[in-house]
Amino acid sequence: MIKRLDWDSDFFGLQIGELIYESNLETDNSYDLLYVINNCDFEIEIENFTNSFSETKLIFSKNIMKSSPKAYSIFSVKKIQYKKEDIYYLAYESGKFSRFFLDDNFSNEKFEKLYQKWVDNSISNTIADDLLIFLEDDHIVGFVTYKCSDQFATIGLIAVSSNHQGKGIGKKLLETVENILFEQKVKTIFIPTQEKNEVACKFYIKQGYNVIEKKVIKHYWKNDTI
Repeated sequence: MIKRLDWDSDFFGLQIGELIYESNLETDNSYDLLYVINNCDFEIEIENFTNSFSETKLIFSKNIMKSSPKAYSIFSVKKIQYKKEDIYYLAYESGKFSRFFLDDNFSNEKFEKLYQKWVDNSISNTIADDLLIFLEDDHIVGFVTYKCSDQFATIGLIAVSSNHQGKGIGKKLLETVENILFEQKVKTIFIPTQEKNEVACKFYIKQGYNVIEKKVIKHYWKNDTI
């Protein structure tokens, strides 16, 4: 059964649906785009639709342990002055492995607006509890967003400037979030990413995270839409 994705449909100006993979999928030509999802790779044809892109999404997890908070140059976005465009730029960097960037049927303009919206909604606390910024010489060189729900939290976005990678900034951002969550008695943290993002995957494993979930997501566009 196809589930209409209202937010995606409204944002992209398309009829977008999501469904779990089955050997015989029903066709619904009222949709422009279908996200087909399964726990492992699959091959299927959908009449009047073309598979344009596929990705393997991973969910990393870690049990939060007590640690010694350190004094890093990390601040809540609520407590400093900043240029939102600087955060947008880093957000684009974090999304370079996103299916909305790699699927050529989405325009770069839409990709950037999507990540701008993600940042805006994080700053306003619509989809995040906070957005933390890492400053170096008064410049924003990294940030992270997180959202708590009961006994767990999820990282939304994490990004470090390409000119400052390899300096341990990502580690410091994660450590800061973990310390905040520990004080809030949150027990587990989740981080979604793409399997193709090998640098990020190796980084999370090095920080003590493990893969707990894997999903294959494929885009099927209606032929007269693309």
